[in-house]
Amino acid sequence: MMRRSIGDDRWRIYELIVRRFLATLSPDASWATIRCTFDASGEPYIATGGRLVSAGWRRVYPYSEAKENILPGFTEGERLPILKVTLDEKETQPPPRYSQSRLIQQMEELGLGTKSTRHEVIGKLISRRYVEGNPLRPTLVGRAVTEALENHADLITAPDMTQTLEEHMQQIKERNRTRDDVVTESRTMLHQVFDKLEAHEQEIGDEIMEQTVEERTIGPCPVCGSDLRIRHIGGSQFIGCTRYPDCRFNISLPGSVWGRAIKIEDVCPDHHLAHVRLIRKGAPPWTIGCPLCSHIESNEETMYLMPGMNEPLLRRLQGQHIYSVSEVAASPPEVIAQAAGISVEEARRLIAEAEDALDILRRRSGLRKFVRKIVPPRRGRSHAKILQRLLDAGIGDIAALAAADAALLKKSGLSEKEADLLLEKAREICNEKILKEAGISAVSLKKYQAAGIASPETLCRLPLPYLIGRSGISPETVHKHVEKVCRHLGRPVPPKITKSMLERGRSELLAIPGLGEATLEKLFLAGIFDAETLAAADPEAAAAASGVPAARIRDYKASLA
Repeated sequence: MMRRSIGDDRWRIYELIVRRFLATLSPDASWATIRCTFDASGEPYIATGGRLVSAGWRRVYPYSEAKENILPGFTEGERLPILKVTLDEKETQPPPRYSQSRLIQQMEELGLGTKSTRHEVIGKLISRRYVEGNPLRPTLVGRAVTEALENHADLITAPDMTQTLEEHMQQIKERNRTRDDVVTESRTMLHQVFDKLEAHEQEIGDEIMEQTVEERTIGPCPVCGSDLRIRHIGGSQFIGCTRYPDCRFNISLPGSVWGRAIKIEDVCPDHHLAHVRLIRKGAPPWTIGCPLCSHIESNEETMYLMPGMNEPLLRRLQGQHIYSVSEVAASPPEVIAQAAGISVEEARRLIAEAEDALDILRRRSGLRKFVRKIVPPRRGRSHAKILQRLLDAGIGDIAALAAADAALLKKSGLSEKEADLLLEKAREICNEKILKEAGISAVSLKKYQAAGIASPETLCRLPLPYLIGRSGISPETVHKHVEKVCRHLGRPVPPKITKSMLERGRSELLAIPGLGEATLEKLFLAGIFDAETLAAADPEAAAAASGVPAARIRDYKASLA
């Protein structure tokens, strides 16, 4: 490739890539290092130096500067003059924690891993929660695993074993050792490790479990004083008391889809509980803070859904660790009465109000999930904001949403297309619910929906012959469905039509000259299914319902005579 043909800028990029590639295939650079120790009136001092012996990959990749520090020649026991003395006053500091880049450098110096695997190794340590943060620091689990292995299988925790394996693989590459020889030696080393692990399996497990329990313990239970722990069950997570079932205090947390709950070092000064954070790969952490403070704050508004709730009563309940509507609803009247300082009868009324409030919250939750499924979030318009605007407009569940109009939804921040889609889907859900409550089976419901008959009003309005023809369901079953829905909605039930009546009427109508199957299906829309209903039909009304011209209907009527 000619430099002139691509220009200077592109040439420099090309050269960097080529040199980087060639460097990965080049031999290692080697250094000669020297370490000198000095004694000045009993105080030890150290000087280190380094000299590049073989440039290796640096020959083709000059972008990384090799800084040499060459010391003058010394002989053992030589006396040197002290030219200058400086006295610095400092406090001892702990060694700095490893950043990811520094850890990769340390792994390279120890001969651990390769350029392509070192990042992956650190990524696994982070994903398995052995380390966290930047700079990296070990978690309780990471410390527990390391300490347990150091106590019972120290070979696996030192870099020597991995370093040896890496050196052996390099020797295979350089043809200094055979593959079988290295595999045999490596297998022997691993068997030694596994023998130690198996011999101390129980001790290692107990030590790790003891530490991991500590990692999930956030502090004292406000009810009984026992430990509160973060618990994960499937996709749900919560904080529960270790004295369960004797103590049922718990705090719900967002589902694990929002991130795995972990405790952090901050502690609430009021409740003495460790703060909680949700972490999820590819997303910024969500710090909840003190879980009890968050629990109290998030439930205060919903407590006022109970008409009998007021601030003094709320504070008394909170003082007895009753923070939510669900806790009120689940408590015996005697417990609520004692906690709130009210009569048992008043407590029963409050519990009934709590059950009504729970129903409201369940319907709101259903609405929230429905909106999230249909409407995508946008910058400045979260699902929480949409839901709050709907609640402000008096729309608290899917049924209220289905009864709303598009103009009201647009005021909630939805586009016309989003409002129409939301209404359509909400009405589909409500219609299906009514039809199921009326007793229509799921199989029949699918047949009606496939025929375009999706609402109870449509099922009651359309004539039976048309419903039977479009759905393919037997006349007796269709009449039974229509009867159920009509009674559910308080509408009159149409007369029953049997299969024999429908077949006889079909034969009578198809015998009329010029009346075919296509016209017959249209006449079904007007309730005309035999000679008798045709003779009794009003041509104008039948034409409006069926789309068949009134003049043609008159001709059909005339042919009956």
